[in-house]
Amino acid sequence: RFDLVDAAKKPASTYSGGMKRRLDIAMTLVGDPRIIFLDEPTTGLDPRSRHTMWQIIRELVSDGVTVFLTTQYLEEADQLADRIAVLNDGKIAA
Repeated sequence: RFDLVDAAKKPASTYSGGMKRRLDIAMTLVGDPRIIFLDEPTTGLDPRSRHTMWQIIRELVSDGVTVFLTTQYLEEADQLADRIAVLNDGKIAA
């Protein structure tokens, strides 16, 4: 699901940024949680890795997982969110 099989025998310290993000999500899913929190999961990723991460998040949601996502990218929020809250100084502004 996370396209990490070929890298399984390599140390995680050698993984690219996108691979590390996918590994983070894979580890988060151990135990089959129904709710996960993702803090800016695509920051610093190249466009291809970013879209791959979006697809993984969409699949999680379609499998019934509730995802709380923080992002500074409005396009990302628009693509992935059912509901959006805008925070200002730690309070919901909109």
